[in-house]
Order: sequence, then structure tokens, then C-alpha cells
Amino acid sequence: CQSPAPPHVPRAAMGRSPQSPILRQISALRPARSLAGAAFVVLLAPGPVAASTYQCLSDISLGGTRYSSQKGIAVDDATLRWCSQQIPNQWPNSDQPMTSIRLFKAWDPQWDEDFKEAAWDRLEEYVIAANAKVLIGTQITCDEAADLKAWGWTKQLVSKLYPSHIMGLAIGNELELLQHKGAEMVPESCLARIWEEGYFWRQFQHMVSEFDSLGFKEIPVTSVFTGMALSGAPFYELPGKARVNTFLRNATQAYRSRFAFTWNFYPYFDPNLGLDADAGSTDQCSNALAAASCWGPECLVPGQTKVARMKMQELTGVATDTLWIGETGWSSPMAGSLTTALKLCPAWSSAATFRNFYQGFLDWDLNIGAGANPPDHVFWFTMRDSHNFGVEEFFGLVSECDEPACKIKSPGYEPRAYELVHGPVQQTCAGTPVYNGWARGEENCRNKCTLDASCEYYVIWPHSHDGQHWCMLASTCDSLVSNDGHTVTIYKKMAGPVTPAPTPAPTPAPTPA
Repeated sequence: CQSPAPPHVPRAAMGRSPQSPILRQISALRPARSLAGAAFVVLLAPGPVAASTYQCLSDISLGGTRYSSQKGIAVDDATLRWCSQQIPNQWPNSDQPMTSIRLFKAWDPQWDEDFKEAAWDRLEEYVIAANAKVLIGTQITCDEAADLKAWGWTKQLVSKLYPSHIMGLAIGNELELLQHKGAEMVPESCLARIWEEGYFWRQFQHMVSEFDSLGFKEIPVTSVFTGMALSGAPFYELPGKARVNTFLRNATQAYRSRFAFTWNFYPYFDPNLGLDADAGSTDQCSNALAAASCWGPECLVPGQTKVARMKMQELTGVATDTLWIGETGWSSPMAGSLTTALKLCPAWSSAATFRNFYQGFLDWDLNIGAGANPPDHVFWFTMRDSHNFGVEEFFGLVSECDEPACKIKSPGYEPRAYELVHGPVQQTCAGTPVYNGWARGEENCRNKCTLDASCEYYVIWPHSHDGQHWCMLASTCDSLVSNDGHTVTIYKKMAGPVTPAPTPAPTPAPTPA
């Protein structure tokens, strides 16, 4: 093997472990998800980019962001585990600051706990540099020991961030969807314990009490539900399945205006939308797109938000209760979890529709019509593309960790160009490297260099194992030194991005004489 790990770092410890699935359930408008009603955080593979400097690059600007201080990004597992130093402090494809994030949990038991403190340190650096607010969650499941362990991690993390950076605490995520996970994963006894025997409500009160004792008693508390929970009088209530109405009544009576209502809305998965009804139409969906991908008061997300606002007022008698949208977004390419007839419509999951929906999100003035109070905060899902139990979804504004380009860009656009200067050779750049470690292929090594302003050269070794290549970044390469017999290639960063040449206009037909 030509790419040995440094002797002080075991090779297995340096490789990237499989990506954890995101623990999310889905709404009546989404396919069913995991049973952990949880949020997400953390950690990252070491990288050269400081949290305060990351911004994805593109040749497309979508202009400003209206009400940017009331909009944020939900952070996926991959970002938090592998590259939390790469959370942007500016909206992708926009010129406005991005100052709030949603974290679904503080740590995952499947992740190596040895990386936890480093992950949190990187996250803390980002939050302080961006002066960001964090909506942080913790899980509710039928495993009390696991819930308390997760809650312990959440308490540790919020204590690092201080009340000035905590927007709210979300206890449980989409718990009304547990009933759809199947008896093997969520038996009826689990549902009975959570809802009928009061486990969820007891844990909610316990966690809020401990949260308060840490100095957060002025910070809002919430639990996140989906559009399905809006089906009820006023909210979903079915014995043995889910008692959302009872929970919300108890929470608003106990915590009053401190309790925030939080909803996840996904028109992308709406089962009520289908292909155009025109005779013979098998792959067109212009009517569904017109209803789902827009942001006026008559469109789906604002419309659902208005319904939620009306039902909240029916429950509490208050028109101004705090309302957060915890997740909304669009997938391109098509999410593997899309099961409606719209999977047959190419336009539904196209790059153009993704761009249109995201641009509408940025431009949304939060108006929901009928004179109703707008949502107080809205989160886009998600920072990067993610896996949902092995099924790929593409809601990210960036495709993956270490990717310097925003997803919304012109075909052929590359943030930086590189030229081969040496190789294959058995020599490498002299001097202290900027980075010297594993990369997931040459493209990943090159991207690391693009993301680091101090990097001018990257050195790539042949494939070693499990898709890993040894990668070295250097600020200079004026001289070469022996590479102990290992063959590498060396590339130099060129000035400026690679922007594809515009398509020439067609030559007009000659004017008839």
C-alpha cells in the first residue's frame, strides 16, 4: 500500500465511517422515518477551514434574503459529524448573513465519543463567530436510559453555548408518526407508554426543569410535530396512537407563552398532489408545481402555516403564540423516499424547481394571508444532502462535506482550476503541510485545497483502502523532497473559478431578398 497512515494514528481511526442515517420521522406529507424524536449534532473530521470563514461558492446569485434574521438552516448528521466547521455564516447564493441553525441532537451513540469534545469546540467556534442562535433538540423514545443519556449530552452542549446563543429546546421530534413505523420497531406497548401512560409528558417536564436549573428558564421550549398533527379538533388525538392535542394543551397551560409551537411542512412529499389530469399525461405536473413550489399566501407552506396558526389560537385563545417552522425544503435530484406519483414527473425534482423553491424561500416575506400573524422563525432543511436509513435524499444546499461549490450553480462551474505541475513522481513538496491526512478520493483532496485560502498545492497518493487516498495540502512547493518511494502527483491552484463559456447565440437566418 502506498498510502500508510502516520505511525501515531491507526489507519482505522482515520478512515471515514459509514454515514449515520438522520433520525427523522416524516409528516403526513413525508415517508415515515425513525422512531427517535430527536434533533441532531456533531462531529466532524478535522479539516483546514475555520467555522467563521466557510461559504459555498457559485456563479449564481439569487439576490438578498428577506427577514434573514428569522430564517435558518437545519443541520444534517453528515455536516455535524464530519464537517461542522463548514456551516456557512452567509446564506448560500445570497449576500445576507445566516445566523440560526437547528440541531437535532447533541451526539449519537453510534458515533465515536472520543470526537465529541472536538466537535462541540468547532460548533462553539462557529456559533460565536456568527453570533448564531441554536434550536437544539433531544430525543424521546421508549428507551428511557437512551433518552437520559442523550439528554445528558444536550445539557453539556447547551452549557458550552450559554443562554445568549440558545434559541430554544426541542424535546421530541414528530412523535405522532411513531405509529407508522411498524410493530417491530415501535410496538403498541411503546405507543401506550409514550402517550397513554404519560412518559412523554413526564420527561418533558423533567427535562425543562433541569434546563431551567442550568440557567435557561427564559428560553422557549417546544416539541416538533408535522402536518399530520393538524388533523383534529384542533389537533390530532387518537387513543393508543398519539395524543398531540392533550400534550399541546398541557404544555401551553404549564408553560404559557414560553412554549413554542413547531411544525415541519414538506410540500415535496404531499400525497394529495399528483400528475396533471390532462388526458394521456403520464409525466407532467405543472398544477402540482404551481401549488407546491410557490410562497404566496395561497401556496402550500404558507397555507399550512395559516391553518396551524388558526388551530393554535383555537387551543389557547391567543393569536400571537410563538410559531416556528422546524423544517421545509425540496429535493434535487429526486429523493429515494419519494413514493407519490410525482416521482414520474422529471420537473418535480429538477434543479430548476429546487432553485425556484429555495429562491422563493429566501424572498418569502413570511406573509401567510388573512391578516394572520406570520411564523416567528423558519428553517430550511438541510445544509447538505443526507441519507434516510440508507435511502438518499437531496435537500442540501451543498452536496457533501468539503464540497466548495453550492448546489445551485451553472453546469460546468468549478470554484477553482488546477494544473498538474509534477507527477507521477516519488517526491513531494518540502516544508510543513497545511493538511496531511486522508481524503475520499482526489476530488475531495482538491476540494480541501479550494476551501483553504492558504493552500496553493495539493499532493495526492494512489488509492489506499475503502475509497481513501492520502492527501497533502501545501502553501508552497518551491522544492521537492523524497517521498520514501511513494508515487504521487502534485497540482497547483490557478487563479479564479472555472466558469463555462456562454452558449453562442444561433446565427440568424438570412433575410429573404
